[in-house]
Amino acid sequence: MTNILKISALFAVLATVTAHAADDILVADFEGADYGLWKVEGTAFGSAPAGGALPNQMPVTGFRGKGLVNSFHGGDDSTGRLTSPPIQIERKYVAFLIGGGGWPGETCINLLVDGKVVRSATGSNTSPGGSEKLEASGWDVSEFAGKTAVVQIVDERKGGWGHINVDQIVQTDIQPPLAQAMITLEKMLTVDNTHLLVPVSNTAKGPGNNLLLGIYDGDALVQDFTVTLPQDGHASWLAAYPLAHFGLQGKQIRIALVDKKKAPESCRAAFEQIKIGAASEVLSANDYAQPYRNQFHASPRRGWNNDPNGMVFYGGKYHLYFQHNPFGIQWGNMHWGHLESTDLIHWMEVPIALYQKTVQDMAFSGGGFLDRGDTAGLGKDAQFVAFTSTGRGECLAYSKDGGLTFTELPENPVVKHKGRDPKVIWYQPEQKWVMALYDEDACPETNATPPRAGTDPRNHNHIAFWESKNLHQWTRAGAFTDPDRSAVFECPEMFEMPVQGKPGETRWILLAAQNRYFIGQFDGKTFHKESGPHGTTHGAFYAAQTFSDVPDGRRIQIGWMRPDTYLEKYPDQLVSMAFTLPHELALRETADGLRICFAPVKEVEQLRAETLAEGHDLTAEKAGELLRKCAGQLSEVQIEFAEPGAKQLVINGMDAGFDGRSARIFTDRIINEVYAGDGTSYELRKAPVKDFPSAETKLVSPSAVRSLRIYRLNSIWDTN
Repeated sequence: MTNILKISALFAVLATVTAHAADDILVADFEGADYGLWKVEGTAFGSAPAGGALPNQMPVTGFRGKGLVNSFHGGDDSTGRLTSPPIQIERKYVAFLIGGGGWPGETCINLLVDGKVVRSATGSNTSPGGSEKLEASGWDVSEFAGKTAVVQIVDERKGGWGHINVDQIVQTDIQPPLAQAMITLEKMLTVDNTHLLVPVSNTAKGPGNNLLLGIYDGDALVQDFTVTLPQDGHASWLAAYPLAHFGLQGKQIRIALVDKKKAPESCRAAFEQIKIGAASEVLSANDYAQPYRNQFHASPRRGWNNDPNGMVFYGGKYHLYFQHNPFGIQWGNMHWGHLESTDLIHWMEVPIALYQKTVQDMAFSGGGFLDRGDTAGLGKDAQFVAFTSTGRGECLAYSKDGGLTFTELPENPVVKHKGRDPKVIWYQPEQKWVMALYDEDACPETNATPPRAGTDPRNHNHIAFWESKNLHQWTRAGAFTDPDRSAVFECPEMFEMPVQGKPGETRWILLAAQNRYFIGQFDGKTFHKESGPHGTTHGAFYAAQTFSDVPDGRRIQIGWMRPDTYLEKYPDQLVSMAFTLPHELALRETADGLRICFAPVKEVEQLRAETLAEGHDLTAEKAGELLRKCAGQLSEVQIEFAEPGAKQLVINGMDAGFDGRSARIFTDRIINEVYAGDGTSYELRKAPVKDFPSAETKLVSPSAVRSLRIYRLNSIWDTN
């Protein structure tokens, strides 16, 4: 009797499964030679399914069979739509594989009923890196049973992750991982304080969490910004965005998704936390004391920085502007942040100096200078910045309040071309201004100097030179390129330097973002190379600038320091990047010819708190014992070996090695800055993510040491 009951129960279960698991209905598997009856619009999807990754795309995985929809045809700037013929909803779910960009309404797959989007899903990527792997997803469509629908795959996004990958669309009664419901986000706020306070997530990885939010005054878009909102309402940190620039005090503003886009339901709780308040509500006395923050290298208090910009000495202060994202610790929302110092060592962050107009018109990099002779008619010694407006072209702006705010020239953009990063200098022999610009268009100079064999023959990277007498009107004067096109890629810098030990002799230096430099002459129209490119890319270093108008004539450089992030251990990390120590450049005659040498500015001596160790004529064992005294410390190590050659050292888990006899090594929380070979070598070494933080300190090279001195260094931040 018991066995009969068991067998009866088994048949009942099987009958139930059979009743509820009707065969799947294939909508599309994209295995054909073309898209069949699907309607193709634009260029992003090509004329047929892709067989995997397209040119210049990361490997694409996770699709089924041999074909898939991939809108990377022509790269991330192509757009288009792919629309299915009508289908009837006959199962509880629509399932699919999806990957690519996570931009709601822009890189997505939609289900339309009666011409309206009723379901939508995106890929999972919005930030650099990521993966092209397709993942299973789908929708519950049971409420639309019996209705006619169409599936539409959309790519309306340009730029990073501006594409979508889709495969294997089926109707099924087996529930797939469901895409989140997409909702409208909108709220009204009264501007009764100084800042917009916004929760930020460093780690939210779900599709659609990186949102484009707008600040509206009535129907007018005042500003928009991308931000990754927390999925669970727990913010990694809170951004405080100043509103005084927009003239909104006392008004009612609307915060909403731009272009009436929708966002995942999981973002609702975080969106509700957005409010008006004071910066002091979210800033903490501990912001500068975090274990991942460098203690004697300048950085913004919160958010992202990259290139140093607009560097100038004015009003008794060094002004260090920089590319800044106030809404995340990754690149985006490019504003110009602003740090000030009277001594090059201790820096104070002041409010944002240049604002992006929108994410379609960001404020990219450029230089700073003083109009000593009032050539622009805006006052003697007027402070200027030159920057790239990504929506317009090259722009100039001037300040009347010591560099805190800027007013654009009415002629902006003063130059329009395919490029960026203007650096403006005064060319004394002809009493004119020269603007050095990175440019990507073909020109006579690039045609005359083709790129190095084995590289892309279509690479037209060059530095263009424009000239002006009054800063308002500009004319192209000439250009320079090199077969090594990487040495002239973005962020140009040009200056004249004296040759040390040879009074009256000078050379012009031209460099770009890699800091590999050319030595030669400049005739007011173009650069004439004598040698180069020289030097290295210096490790975790990029896009350096030098200060303009320094009173004592020193050529002082600061670069963008690019360490890793340490989110596995510190998921609420407030800041990710920093700037190098300021160092002085000198042009010297060496055995290899003229070369630039790097030395930390003399002002770094202010950092020294005490001498931790000192010794002379040391064995390797004794030197290693003394070196360990700087373990876990902020330190400066001055070391000279008895013999030249490759030397291996580790300080606080970071490589501090060099090639030569002597070096000065500055060790901060996540970086070693190594000056060696009397300044001919300069390298930045970052702390490995694994095992961070580490106090491992050792002298690996079994070499005798002629002298060793170790200083403990102070922090530059007020952490009280």
